[in-house]
Amino acid sequence: MRKAISVAVLVALSPWAQAQDSGQVREIKVIGVRDTHTVVTDDTLVAPADTAQMLKKMPGANINKNGELTGIAQYRGMFGDRISVAVDGAQISGAGPNAMDAPLSYAPVALLESLTINRGITPVSSAQETIGGYIQAKTYSGDFGVGNEFEFAGRTYFGAQSVNDGMVASGFFSLANKNHLFRGFVMNETAGDLEFAGGKILPSEYERERFDLGYGFRSGNHEFSVDVARNNTGDAGTPALPMDILSIDSDLFRSRYSYSGSQFNITIEVFGSDNEHLMSNFHLRRPPQNNMMSAGTMRHRQTYAASENAGFTLKLEQYVENGTWLYGVDGHFTDHDAIVTNPNMAAFSLNNFNGTTRDILGAFAERSIALSDSLGLDAGVRYNRVSMDSGEIGANMNPMNMMTGMPVMMNTMAATLASQFNTSQRSQTDNNFDWFARLSLDADNGLIWYAGAARKTRSPAYQERYLWTPMESAGGMADGKTYVGNVNLDPEVAHEIELGFDWEQQNFALYPRFFYKDVADFIQGTPSTNTTVNQLAMMMSNMGMGAINPLQFNNTEATFYGFDIEANMELSDKLTLRAVASIVRGQREDINDDLYRVSPDNLILAIDYRSNNWLASLESITYADQDRIAVTNLEQPTDGYTLLNLSARIDFAAGAELRLGIENLLDEEYQDHLAAYNRAFNPDIAARSRLPGLGRNFYSRLMWYF
Repeated sequence: MRKAISVAVLVALSPWAQAQDSGQVREIKVIGVRDTHTVVTDDTLVAPADTAQMLKKMPGANINKNGELTGIAQYRGMFGDRISVAVDGAQISGAGPNAMDAPLSYAPVALLESLTINRGITPVSSAQETIGGYIQAKTYSGDFGVGNEFEFAGRTYFGAQSVNDGMVASGFFSLANKNHLFRGFVMNETAGDLEFAGGKILPSEYERERFDLGYGFRSGNHEFSVDVARNNTGDAGTPALPMDILSIDSDLFRSRYSYSGSQFNITIEVFGSDNEHLMSNFHLRRPPQNNMMSAGTMRHRQTYAASENAGFTLKLEQYVENGTWLYGVDGHFTDHDAIVTNPNMAAFSLNNFNGTTRDILGAFAERSIALSDSLGLDAGVRYNRVSMDSGEIGANMNPMNMMTGMPVMMNTMAATLASQFNTSQRSQTDNNFDWFARLSLDADNGLIWYAGAARKTRSPAYQERYLWTPMESAGGMADGKTYVGNVNLDPEVAHEIELGFDWEQQNFALYPRFFYKDVADFIQGTPSTNTTVNQLAMMMSNMGMGAINPLQFNNTEATFYGFDIEANMELSDKLTLRAVASIVRGQREDINDDLYRVSPDNLILAIDYRSNNWLASLESITYADQDRIAVTNLEQPTDGYTLLNLSARIDFAAGAELRLGIENLLDEEYQDHLAAYNRAFNPDIAARSRLPGLGRNFYSRLMWYF
């Protein structure tokens, strides 16, 4: 397995500038540091269907796994909406209020070309809210031809794995000449339930299909493209959440125009999506059973959720004699709805979210400048105006019109909370300011020092502000707690610093980074003090729904700090040693508690052997004990473990290649600290215990370019 690392330039994004006085082209000194990490799908053998799983190979990154298609990106201890994720430049806010369709689920592995994460401080030009980092997924789009004649080309992708009998088949096809590019993509993937040493994880099956059509035009300095896609997920288990996926149907659109000139570049991007999501607590997992308080049919739940996204980005990059200026404006506008029903009781309903909007308009300016032949500076400022609102909500939790009893009391309490929410100041506007600065010093001998500082902000997610009754619709937290929102939340404000260096020699390279981040007004669930909320949560728990002692999203204080590194060494012309290590601490500062679901310390060591047309890799993945746990979230500690993986790649003539691999070679029994807790009935896993790690997995992939 081979990693490709893209090197981002810190001071002069182009090595050439137009001299203002003479019209001659003048060379600019470029100082580059390795501030991104890219995994290229062609060079990486990936078994899971979830693109987010690839983050585990990157320094500082990981995945919060709630299901096989429901991975939530984590970077340096932050996860979810704190990390900005773009798919081909488009920001996607999924339909599921519990992040069942997290952004990276819209870039299936079989369609993926590369996955890139910004290491450390993200430039303000990358995205609007990057308090926790920035990730870019790029899908395979084909290439223009070289002449006037149209040529047919494509790529087929077939994969299989044993741990869940998973299968994927896809095809990309293009017809192109030097000016026009027509492209299409089809994919189908299915899998059964996952296996581990003690049995099966129920439910964890999935099915998904994808269809894409696109067109590109290129002439001189101009390039234009437009793409549409249909991404359909069918039955898919999410055992760490209270419901499973019935369907996620998404229509995606994106268009891009670029002009590349000798003095400036222009980029315009427009994107949108329409996402519909159905989920239930009975169609894949065992339905709710009768208890002393209610019949099982009373606790059947089905949720319909929908989101609409629209956005744009306009960037102007101007070359000047000692670097570049980059200016831009961008917007992202989202609308969310979710309603909970009971198919056995037509009158039951609970408006989870109704006409909830979150709109961002932003503007930024960024400067890359060569201060000398050995010193460079990147700096920028950004302003975001975040406007949020919600329609009125309501509920009917007494569908049988009973005169007395628990349903009557629950309905009365829900009505009280709905009234409190509907009369609150639901319309909120935040004015947020970000800045960053990064210095790089070329000390010669292959050594570049790096230092950065930033102020980053994030306004609340719509769930954090507008979740009005105790429920688990908390963006995929998967801690088993119920939450309520807070319309009066303040934006988070993080001040961070990062130090590191790049040291590259003929036979080895070393890229360490140290970081510290202080977050004021950190949004965290704290014990609810609302009597009605607490009583309603207790009654719902007695009926087998939710949990007692709910949390309310409130502003607290937190810090994140740690260290991550990537390195490689050529032991010979055929052998290469690779390493990636990550250490992060996340702590509450308002009370003595650690933050929830922070990745344990981990180390990847791998050795690659290359021959003329094949490559073999042996990889060791070690995770330490994690006993720094969030008491507030009832988090459980986990023991450390080490896994061995073996993979091989064989390149054939005519553009074909075969990849073979074994994950967890020794069939180690372990628990992934980021895999959350079992919420579905399973004879092999205790209720609310941590989901087990997967057993030995044989997998393969065949790709053919034509």
